[in-house]
Amino acid sequence: MSKSIWVVVANRVTARIFATENPLGPIEEIETLLHPESRVPQQSLVSDRSGRTERSTAGRQSSDPDTAHHEHESTLFAAQVATTLAKARNDGRYGTLVLAAPPAFLGALRKALDPQTKNLVTLELDKDLALLDARTLRTHFPERLVRAQT
Repeated sequence: MSKSIWVVVANRVTARIFATENPLGPIEEIETLLHPESRVPQQSLVSDRSGRTERSTAGRQSSDPDTAHHEHESTLFAAQVATTLAKARNDGRYGTLVLAAPPAFLGALRKALDPQTKNLVTLELDKDLALLDARTLRTHFPERLVRAQT
């Protein structure tokens, strides 16, 4: 099994994978996954959504947005990320996994991970850090990234 530690920083649009061999050292980005479908405005995803209505006394009013399509796209992307991580685990590319994502996407990712990959997760952070550079990102984690037991 690899001694490499992978740090996955994701949200519903982007998943960035960083790696390090040293639990006290810097991390380096090795892969980026994108899911632009999650970026599409709600109006473009739902073709039969009711539009705005005019009211003579209250001005414009909009219906409550249906978030089912965004949730579906997030679930699809979480599954894509989980598949990538499972393949890398099978290829022996890492031995420890650290996850950081906003709470909703972290939950979707947890559900999508297979049990063997889930067992390698040693640390989770429920924050959206996907846009940070590697040096800044590293400061959001403990000084020592925890290694899986061998």
